[in-house]
Amino acid sequence: MPNREAQSLKKSGKTPPQPVSSIYCLVACSPEEVRKDPFFTHAIASIEREAFQNGYTLKYTFYSGGIENGSTAQFMQEASSDQLIIIGRFQSQLYQLLSKHFKKTVYLGWNDLDVRCDGIICDGYLASQEAVRYLYSLGHHRIGFVGTDRNEARFRGYLHGLELLGLERSERNIATNSVLSFECGFRGLERLLAQGMDATALYCANDNTAIGVLQACKGHGLRVPEDLSVMGANDIETDRYVSPMLTTIHIPLDEMGKIATRVLIDRINGGHSLPLKVIVPCHIVRRESCSAPPAEPRTVEGLPPGATSSCVEPRP
Repeated sequence: MPNREAQSLKKSGKTPPQPVSSIYCLVACSPEEVRKDPFFTHAIASIEREAFQNGYTLKYTFYSGGIENGSTAQFMQEASSDQLIIIGRFQSQLYQLLSKHFKKTVYLGWNDLDVRCDGIICDGYLASQEAVRYLYSLGHHRIGFVGTDRNEARFRGYLHGLELLGLERSERNIATNSVLSFECGFRGLERLLAQGMDATALYCANDNTAIGVLQACKGHGLRVPEDLSVMGANDIETDRYVSPMLTTIHIPLDEMGKIATRVLIDRINGGHSLPLKVIVPCHIVRRESCSAPPAEPRTVEGLPPGATSSCVEPRP
């Protein structure tokens, strides 16, 4: 059938518009975490801008939770392209499933994964070591952790950071959770108090978790940083507007999104075939929430150091 729109373009001498290729995104974390953490929205916005400038469109963003209930499996069969950017924490088993449809894949996140796809990585393992080293340089010898699960790079880096400095690992100073959120940080501090925490500084797996810790500290009469130093990771905009302003690890999300998109487009155009790994640098942003440890042992709501808080039950 003759296409009248194409005929009119031909007569006017204009070039018919070229079909736009689609890029898909998978956010490999729970929807609850994604909604509340600017890390993901910031990364997706950077990817979308770079894709648009190169003639591509970010057609659809979906979550790994959909794979478990079967909805994503149907979506993958109907996807119009095999080009995918994965953002956030995910297991290698998930990649094996995705690779059956998406042949051109780039991963963006904290973890150096053992999968055969391109990766744009801000090394969470090394970043956590730097965080522990920074807190140690302030004089802290009892450094705790609040946040992500124990297989993730940031937690493993935290443990190795303690080991490198000859510091003790104490379970009473560790509270892990698979979902990173304000609630995770708030409940994490309560859990630590219930465990008899004696840490003078806490490193949190992301800024939302750290902000939750700050809020819980106020409820328990803990002054930050006079009684307890708190440090986060990501450097979201909110960090500059909480009190005290949050010390954190800055990661270049804008650049990571741009590079991930450019690497994917290069693979689409046949520019490379072997898996590429791009490591982007990070740095510590020093603000108000960290200082030297207190000279005297602190008390929590009038309880002696090491006593159990009554607000929650200790968790295994």
